[in-house]
Amino acid sequence: MFFILVYLKTNPLQELHAIQFEMTQPQANRWIHLLSEILRRTLKTLGELPDRNSKRLIHILQGCEEVLLDGTERPIQRPLDEDWQSACYSGKKTHSIKNNLLCTNNLRIVWLSSTYKGHVHDKKICDEEPLLLPKGIRLWQDTGFIGHKPDGVEICMPKKKPKGKELTCVEKQENKRISGVRIKVEHAIGGMKKCRIVKERFRCHKFGFEDMVILIACGLHNFRISHKMSHITN
Repeated sequence: MFFILVYLKTNPLQELHAIQFEMTQPQANRWIHLLSEILRRTLKTLGELPDRNSKRLIHILQGCEEVLLDGTERPIQRPLDEDWQSACYSGKKTHSIKNNLLCTNNLRIVWLSSTYKGHVHDKKICDEEPLLLPKGIRLWQDTGFIGHKPDGVEICMPKKKPKGKELTCVEKQENKRISGVRIKVEHAIGGMKKCRIVKERFRCHKFGFEDMVILIACGLHNFRISHKMSHITN
């Protein structure tokens, strides 16, 4: 457990991680992938992993008054293949992969999208994986999701500045109020990114591992929240 948690937390080169645990790099690589799967299964058994099926949210969020939606991006090594370079180029002078996620007011991440290439827009991810939410629930999102409005859902989103014009004082105050609420999802993403493997440049090329590590990072974040809440209750 210590071996895999240190790897996810610090995101070291496998050669360095192998030296710390007195083994060869191939041995470290094998243990990283084996123990990652065991950790994923353990977090699933504990009920800490976010759901991956957006259509199940209507049942998961019954009784919940509001949720917060945002996207998160991770830098990756520049792909050698030109097509992959173009697909993963985010437009921010880097190559990346991204996910959307949904959290509740207590910062628990309840849903995580699939992992997409960096050029895919946040709204496009929602089009690919439409959120099925309970009727009447309030959804807080940013301007990256303009046009995203699930049926029967109240949307709370900052007003975008019109081209060539300025927002009124009232609109600026309302945007500030909305940002004050939406900061919770930023805190949830920050909690998930305590695992530096989903914050710093991702170097592993094993197929599907980039998706597994962010799922585990979300699960560890949820586990910390559950642990804190149990202490408060006790």
